[in-house]
Amino acid sequence: MNISIVDNVNSEMKRFGMSQETLCAQLGIGRKTFYEWKKKGDIPATKLLACAKIFNCTLDYLVRDVQIRDFADPQTA
Repeated sequence: MNISIVDNVNSEMKRFGMSQETLCAQLGIGRKTFYEWKKKGDIPATKLLACAKIFNCTLDYLVRDVQIRDFADPQTA
C-alpha cells in the first residue's frame, strides 16, 4: 500500500476532529486546491510546513512511511 503525504494529513485532520474546510481556511486555500493535492497525492512544501505547525508536529512526522518516488539520474538517462 502506498501512503501519500495527503493520507498522513488526512489522518491528522481526523485526530484533531478537523474538517477539510477548516484546514483549507487555515492554509488560505480553496477546497478545489486541496482536492487537486489529493488527486496528485502531494502537497507543496510551504503548505506542508504550515500543516506541521497547525498539527503541532514535525515535518518528518507528516511524511512518515511515504514512499519517495525514484527519479532517473540525469547523468545516466
